Amino acid sequence: MSEVGLRKLWERADGVFFRQHPTRYYHIRNAYKGECEGEFFSLGAHNADRRRIILCRVNALQEPLPDNKVVKIPFLAFADEEISDTDEILYPIMRDIMVDALQRERER
Repeated sequence: MSEVGLRKLWERADGVFFRQHPTRYYHIRNAYKGECEGEFFSLGAHNADRRRIILCRVNALQEPLPDNKVVKIPFLAFADEEISDTDEILYPIMRDIMVDALQRERER
């Protein structure tokens, strides 16, 4: 399967997850090969097997994104870390990522 075909397959699977779990706002999964390569590169040297994608369907105020949009956030797990796929675990991680991004934007 081509890289474009694989990307479309993952995007469909991401959308299916949220349709099957309508009360969920976040989901974490392994990154597929080459997914968000540039973003992961910007996170510094790391083993590719630590790459995760956090999917988010709400904004910073916990309001649903328009048109059922899903945002992909590249994330590196610690070498021995297992991250539970629950909103209770993923929300604080996403909140910290959003706060950090906002602070960096204000410093510009």
